[in-house]
Amino acid sequence: MEKAPVIFTARILRKEAFLPRYIVVKPDYVSGRTRTFPAEVMLNDAGPFRRNIHPWGKGSDVFFFNLTAPQCEKAKLDTNDTCVVTLVPVDEPASG
Repeated sequence: MEKAPVIFTARILRKEAFLPRYIVVKPDYVSGRTRTFPAEVMLNDAGPFRRNIHPWGKGSDVFFFNLTAPQCEKAKLDTNDTCVVTLVPVDEPASG
C-alpha cells in the first residue's frame, strides 16, 4: 500500500561544519510514529533520496533526517537554505 506524501517547507540546518546537514520534521508530519522509519525524500524537485527519519529524542517530539553532501549538491541546496520537502514513508515488509 502506497503512503500519501507529506509536503512541507523546511530549512537545511547544520550544527557544525564537520557534522552532516539535517532537516527537522515536525511531529504533525509523522503522526502516530514513535520510532525510526525509512522514507523517500524529495528536496524541491531533486531526488528521491532514501533517508531514515529519526526521532530527535532527549525529551523532544520532533523527528529529523540527515542529508549527505552529494544530496545537497544534487538539490542545489546549502546550509540555511529553505526548500520544499516531500516525504513518503516506506513501510518495510513484516517479517515472519
